[in-house]
Amino acid sequence: MEIPEPATPARAIVQSADFANALVLDFAGIDADAVTVVGGKAANLGVLIRAGLPVPPGVSVTTGAYRQVAACVQLDKVLDALATTPTTDVARLSTLAGEARAVMRAAPVPDAVAQSVVAGYARLGADMPVAVRSSATAEDLPFASFAGQHDTYLNVVGPDAVVHAVRQCWASLWTDRAVVYRSTNGIDHRTVRLAVVIQRMVDAQIAGVLFTANPVSGRRRQAVIDASPGLGEAVVSGAVNPDHFVVDTASGHILNRQLGDRRVVIRTRPGGGTEHTAGLSGADAACLTDDQIRAIAALGDRIEAHYSAPQDAEWAIDADAVLWLTQARPITTLFPLPSTAPPPGDDVRVYICFSLAQGLHRPITPMGLAGFRVLSSSVSNLIGFPVADPLTGASRYAEAGQRLFADLTGVLSSRVGRTLMPRVLDVMEARSAVVLRHVSEDPRLLLTQRSWLPFVRRVLRIATRYRLPVTAGRALVRPDAAQRHARRVGLELGERLTVPETATPAQRLDFAERVLLDECVPLMPRIMPAAAVGLALFGLARKLLGDETAADELQTVVRGLPHNVTTEMDLELWALASRIGSDGNAAAVLRDGSVEELTARFQASDLPPV
Repeated sequence: MEIPEPATPARAIVQSADFANALVLDFAGIDADAVTVVGGKAANLGVLIRAGLPVPPGVSVTTGAYRQVAACVQLDKVLDALATTPTTDVARLSTLAGEARAVMRAAPVPDAVAQSVVAGYARLGADMPVAVRSSATAEDLPFASFAGQHDTYLNVVGPDAVVHAVRQCWASLWTDRAVVYRSTNGIDHRTVRLAVVIQRMVDAQIAGVLFTANPVSGRRRQAVIDASPGLGEAVVSGAVNPDHFVVDTASGHILNRQLGDRRVVIRTRPGGGTEHTAGLSGADAACLTDDQIRAIAALGDRIEAHYSAPQDAEWAIDADAVLWLTQARPITTLFPLPSTAPPPGDDVRVYICFSLAQGLHRPITPMGLAGFRVLSSSVSNLIGFPVADPLTGASRYAEAGQRLFADLTGVLSSRVGRTLMPRVLDVMEARSAVVLRHVSEDPRLLLTQRSWLPFVRRVLRIATRYRLPVTAGRALVRPDAAQRHARRVGLELGERLTVPETATPAQRLDFAERVLLDECVPLMPRIMPAAAVGLALFGLARKLLGDETAADELQTVVRGLPHNVTTEMDLELWALASRIGSDGNAAAVLRDGSVEELTARFQASDLPPV
């Protein structure tokens, strides 16, 4: 299979001084800074051509042309209504979208715009079959893809047909999906414009989509290819179950292949348009050869390397077995990698989400993350790994998606870590413990530290410094004394948290940093031995009882012990629910009111007393 040589970059249709006022621009005259002029899709195609990737030539009808057409109609009434419509009122948003589409379809096309479109089309060849695609200014961006929300017209032939398809694309700026998506993502409808791509049509024998990272697992450097005979529209629109391939990008090894049903094939028709024909349902051979699969994965690798980010691309193979790239956009649904992660493929790393382990599913604010970075530095200092800049966090601390992660690669490379860490998680987050035990069996995760001696030395050093045996012994012999000691430690911390009223904002920040770094974590060795004794006795009880009792029964016993904060909170909620249930008026308000109504009444202190 061939990949065409990169075309010699053509000059822009206009000089740079007139760029913003141009009506039609060649792809080769477009770069990433042209999004406001040619939209996201066309800008990406221009970047890809400049990078020497095999993109069919084409032109872009700019947003300036759209502005001239929109100036001939009245959209202000619709725009005003959209600005005041709640994002949850999908029915109203859809109605307004339909009104905007009708207005744009009825708009006259100025002569200068029509002539520029026809001239741009002619440069691609006489009566050349083209794909006419929408390219919105808020499309194919890292934070919003708009994939499939605007119109595309395939195998358009002839000047009149091209102008008509361009007009239909302009109207598709106001599809129901696009309007709802913009409203949901806080994109102002008044600021968006639509350009149109006119691109030489690839008469594809096989086509499909390519993800340069696995969109299901999030695995980087793992290409996912969906392919079907005919035009790629069959795959993109979901008309077929395509052949599916997963490829390790670095090695070219095909990890998985699944054959689709191929019940429908979309082909071009002579003279323009497309047709749907019955496919070879139940075919026993893939539509791509292994060499073609690897070539597509390698093309995706080039695209990702150019953008330095995973990409979602569309490709096609023509009758001459030439591989073409017809579109590329960022993948916007991947969970970000932790901040300390090495480049994909360079190393095997294991991370645990501490946010999830603590039952915290929501993102953490920037200020909260800054605080946790300092706390992680304090923990690292405590166990004997000083941090040069506490504000950056410990070396094993990481963030991704505004959540906390810890790099456990070093822990799992030691026999101590593999033994103790899952047992800690058995109590803290049992599901993660199961996963961690499974990950520890991965042959790529080498066991490099087999001795327990370094760990024992570090524990003895901390135990001696903070008198851990004394605290643990007191908790074992006199639990009431351990409780009083913990309360005293809490009171001491409370006294240290008093900020002078005359402190400046900068002094308050310095104070918070000092408390997080020097006061909070060093308290742990003074009180945690008592908890450790409890966990040890819990394990001893499980050992002694053996098969006589189930794990959940032991948990029930633990939940019934005194000073269990979770149990005490549950009992308080039960008592409150009982009081409300015995008050007919209060129970009716809670039972019949919506969440919004109850929230508003609570904020207004208007809920009935119990």
